[in-house]
Amino acid sequence: MCPAPPPFPIVEPPLPRDTLMSPPIRPIPLPDPPLPPQFPTPPTEVSRPPGVPYGTGPDGQPKSEAQLLAEFKAALNLANANGDLSTLDAVDNFRQTLTPELQREYDAQLEALRNDPRIEFQYEPGVERNPALEDMTLRGMAAATFGNPGIMDSTIAEAVRNNDTYNGGPEGDGHMVLRFYDGPALTDDGSEAAGWAMYGAGHIRMDANYTISALSKGDSVPQHEFSHFMQGYSQREGQDSIFPGDFPYEDEMLSALASTDFVERGGETWPDLQNRFRQYPETLAAEHPEIYRMMAEYAGYDPLTRQSSPPVRLDGTGDVQSASTTLQQYFSQVGGGDDYITVGELQRMLDNPNFDLPTEVRAAAAFLLSSPTARFVVDTASNGNADVDGRISLGDLQAVDSLVDSREYAYFLLDTASGVGGRDGYISRNDVMAALSDPGIPPEIRGQIQDILQNNPQLHLGFGVRY
Repeated sequence: MCPAPPPFPIVEPPLPRDTLMSPPIRPIPLPDPPLPPQFPTPPTEVSRPPGVPYGTGPDGQPKSEAQLLAEFKAALNLANANGDLSTLDAVDNFRQTLTPELQREYDAQLEALRNDPRIEFQYEPGVERNPALEDMTLRGMAAATFGNPGIMDSTIAEAVRNNDTYNGGPEGDGHMVLRFYDGPALTDDGSEAAGWAMYGAGHIRMDANYTISALSKGDSVPQHEFSHFMQGYSQREGQDSIFPGDFPYEDEMLSALASTDFVERGGETWPDLQNRFRQYPETLAAEHPEIYRMMAEYAGYDPLTRQSSPPVRLDGTGDVQSASTTLQQYFSQVGGGDDYITVGELQRMLDNPNFDLPTEVRAAAAFLLSSPTARFVVDTASNGNADVDGRISLGDLQAVDSLVDSREYAYFLLDTASGVGGRDGYISRNDVMAALSDPGIPPEIRGQIQDILQNNPQLHLGFGVRY
């Protein structure tokens, strides 16, 4: 669902977490103002200076809502008339916060969504098909997951799976549905709201006019609703969190949110945070810098400084050499002054982050925590005869480069992948299965592991292989 732009009202409490939809934001009926003749065309700018809020006029003053709506509708009309969807760059709030290089990355992600056969748009009676509005919806999805294509793909896949089940199981049609309504969006039981993210149906349902009005002010109903899917579908086994499964700062974020009422805590927390960070970064940074910092580190991008950094995510993002090099440099700070860095000390980097240390330190901790296979190979890097014991020495970190550069690295990685024993030259089926399920294994190494599995059929029978 979509919160209104700042000032941000507190919405009603969320529904129980076991419901199949997000709780509603009751839309306030908005009149459709006539297009003022002095604003007949969309704006031409496709970027804006860092720190300048969306909708700021050439004179440095905020444009009126009527002007913003007129310009936004003009952009939609022009894109629909000429078929040039790049026209919409002029009214794409999130894209305007990106550097030209990152705009190209965003455009590539958007183009992939445009060609994704799993996405289906539907229109209720009274709503005409609007390709430009469809594209702004896809832009909201791209903004919600920008820089994290893995969670984008897995979220769509899970929506498709739920939609197939909703439509009768295997006979489903393989789509995630985005449906527009002429007025409030409806659930199957007739409940009304400006937008619904229906987890169990794989549907996002939106009030078309409300969505256009919100988008004109820089807000994004599609981004908000897709963020519900992103959060709900990404939970790890046994996890029950109001954040996505790969979000690293749950405890710290909850602590920061406890001292403010600027977002509702519950089912709306993550979509609210997404909208405020990606659509209104200037306001969020000014009012809640600690929350802004955590969101920027998770995204791997600071929209105000226009600087990229290694994202801090629990999804295997990163690589073992970069993580080891960083932890060598900050060994004493991470390890607490003793001879080892433990798993608990890596976790403390995220649970109680020291933001005086560079982002790279927390990114390294998140990588090793989310890639057990990488952590185990580091654990035994300086002494392959030693068992995995959860303690990483400075010597282990220094020895990683020589292991990775070896032609036998895939075997070394596999040898301790299950976390049992040391690097003893014996690979079990459990080692292979653990490595293949690890999100931090690079594609080229994953290919070598699959070749090892294919060339050693005894692994399929539960036997091991020596190298």
